[in-house]
Amino acid sequence: MTVKGSSVPRVSAAQARRLLMGAQGLLSDPDRAATPAVVLDLVRRMGFVQLDSINYVERAHHLTLTSRLHTYRREHLARLLERDRSLFEHWTHDASAVPTEWFAHWKPRFTRSAARIRANGWWQERMGGDADRYIDAVRARIVKEGPLRSQDFEHERGQSSAWWGWKPQKAALEYLWHTGELVGVRREKFQKVYDLTERVLPELHRAPAPAEEEHTEWACSNALERLVVATPKELAEFWASIDLARAKGWCDEAVREGRVVPVLVEPLTEGESKPRPAYALPDWERRLKRQPERR
Repeated sequence: MTVKGSSVPRVSAAQARRLLMGAQGLLSDPDRAATPAVVLDLVRRMGFVQLDSINYVERAHHLTLTSRLHTYRREHLARLLERDRSLFEHWTHDASAVPTEWFAHWKPRFTRSAARIRANGWWQERMGGDADRYIDAVRARIVKEGPLRSQDFEHERGQSSAWWGWKPQKAALEYLWHTGELVGVRREKFQKVYDLTERVLPELHRAPAPAEEEHTEWACSNALERLVVATPKELAEFWASIDLARAKGWCDEAVREGRVVPVLVEPLTEGESKPRPAYALPDWERRLKRQPERR
């Protein structure tokens, strides 16, 4: 469906930014009391929080949460990930903490990851033609010994263990993590500790993956709820779990059903000269009026 015409509502750049900030929790009272439950609700509202190993001042995920909740403490996120298991670590566009209630919607990604990783030249070089041997050996040790880190495996080839020179065992661990067999149970000095998903999240591990249509509905509707105004490309890229064609198809159907409305977003940058066709939640104007003027 093409978004055009004088009857299509226009959203200014300032309004689009304000709607996004509100949806992402940046306009709420930052001085409210932080508890694990409040932090979980915040991550759910954002969709996920990207995890970052860089630590010049503080790791980015802690800064992201503190900017929205001034009384947030590192221990809140650690508890949600490592004890309560109400968040799990996996991939969106990068490593992220995601509400565990959505675990099933990562299963299509697990399936796609197996073929993608095995076809990757860099990964094949790390494994040296022995991929299945390393994968089986790593899996067997975790089955027998429980949670393990990369450094718990011997470095057979004497290669650098930096991220650009992963040893085969590290590549095998990440393969099993990306494909859903393993889950990160905690981090020690920001190094993942891996265990079997069936041991850590048994019910979710056994549950079936959603059908493609169900997953597309979940991905697009939840992305738009967290963006309020977005293009199909932005919906597809939010979770990085569906392609552009499926996002476009969802937008067309949602417009026909009255669940979203077409809008034109005024230029956001100096490099743009024309309004951008996009889609918005039907109540975007009411949401705008409910938001505080400033923070």
